[in-house]
Amino acid sequence: MDLYYTPFPDYEIINKTILATSEDPTATPEVDIDIDMLYALNNISALLGTQWYLGLPFSYPVNVTGISELTGIFEQVLGDNLIALQLGNEPDLYGQQFRARPFDYWIPQYIGEWDEVIPAIQNNTQVTRQSILLAPSICCDISGNWSVTDLLDAGFMDDFGSNLAALSIQHYPNDNCAGDDPPNAQSIYYSYLQHSSQTGTVQQWLNNTAYAVSVDKPFMMFETNTASCAGFSGLSDSFAAALWAADWSMTLAYSNFSGALFHFGGQNAAYNAFTPPPSNYSSEYQWTTGPIYYANLMVAEALGSSNASQVVDLQLNSDNDYTVGYGIYENGVPARILLINFMDDLQTGSAAFTGSVHIGGVNGIADTTPSTVDVRYLSAPSVSEKFNITWAGQTLGGQFECDGRLQGTQTTTTVTCDSTNGCAITVPAPGAALIFLSSTAESESFDTALTQTFPTTFYSQGGPTTDMSVLETSNGRGGPQQALVPLGSTSHGEEDTSAAVRRSVAASFTLVCVAVGASLVGRLILRRA
Repeated sequence: MDLYYTPFPDYEIINKTILATSEDPTATPEVDIDIDMLYALNNISALLGTQWYLGLPFSYPVNVTGISELTGIFEQVLGDNLIALQLGNEPDLYGQQFRARPFDYWIPQYIGEWDEVIPAIQNNTQVTRQSILLAPSICCDISGNWSVTDLLDAGFMDDFGSNLAALSIQHYPNDNCAGDDPPNAQSIYYSYLQHSSQTGTVQQWLNNTAYAVSVDKPFMMFETNTASCAGFSGLSDSFAAALWAADWSMTLAYSNFSGALFHFGGQNAAYNAFTPPPSNYSSEYQWTTGPIYYANLMVAEALGSSNASQVVDLQLNSDNDYTVGYGIYENGVPARILLINFMDDLQTGSAAFTGSVHIGGVNGIADTTPSTVDVRYLSAPSVSEKFNITWAGQTLGGQFECDGRLQGTQTTTTVTCDSTNGCAITVPAPGAALIFLSSTAESESFDTALTQTFPTTFYSQGGPTTDMSVLETSNGRGGPQQALVPLGSTSHGEEDTSAAVRRSVAASFTLVCVAVGASLVGRLILRRA
């Protein structure tokens, strides 16, 4: 990456040099930015309070001077709006085929490159925050000797702990990259609708997150989503992905992760939280919202705005795979409960489950079940639904229909409780319910500051166009040669992955005393910010 102080042609602020080839179709392009990009980010922060992670170039050979200078410039322009700078992205892949490192590249060489970079940053007077870096951002550990534990055992934190703002990893549950023999999405669809998929995956990092707590460092899931290389069409853009994202996020919070960043892609990415219209349609159409965005809304309200929330997996119904629950505490006091139903009963109601929520009332703890609770629902007709999705009764519309504002009236259902039966909360199949145990818990679930919204009034001019006479005679997207030259797709076996799976489990479940009194919490873990 290069930073330019003179404008690019046509007022562009980002310029890419394409490096991808037929041998390496996923190669990351070189990205050049104009300094106006940084000022734009800072202006966004002034309006919205947004804070930023940025990446530093870590190409081979390492440009020590460039890294140091960029660190200083990023900090000077963004100030406190800069959270951290990532130094090295997926270094465990650097020695793999087509990567710009020797094949024997390993942890000793990685630490050696850090040994070169850190003194230059420390000697840069523009850098006032020495604990500004984020690493190691390991993703895959293909060789089996590139885990976070391996890196810590090699002395990474001993050498560079004072330079780190946070520790980080990156993970996708499946791989859809061309050339890596990606699976048929339909054959793995079920795994996104099972709680054990999340709890099993996170086990490998529990010692690492515990260590991060012990040394007072945040531990970030710095990049994740349903599958690498844009996700699977028909899965990553379905309601199943929203339920998965909610469960995955809460599992990470329970496991002492400080936060998670869901990856975005371009027009052809199935897993995007939102996608702009193609430039030649921007004067006619608006944005498209993906299912994962709705999960983000719900999880944000579940965790609240205090930054002091504590999350515990309630292990409902003997830790059932399809009915999942989380208790959320604020400073040790039960505040909210999140319930997820992964089953799909084709809207018959046969797989909806009703949870009976009690607060205390066991083991000598006073029963403090409230007289009423408020509930908001994440809903869709089926796990395969792409657009007919609502959070608290509101939607962002279908394809090319979103202007960034929720449509409809927010719906919050009030449920009456009693000390004998508790609060009966029914969760549809599929769906999720966020239960607020008090009015304070509800008001603290979001920022109460008034947010101003505006309709889109500016549209881009021009853009690439296609002559209609050519389009009408082109025999579709590939022209008359489509049958002879198959085109690549971001989804392996596109026809197979576009179909949706429906799961119907004819069963009902009851939450047997979802008690979140302190004595019943065997593992109450602070979600660090």
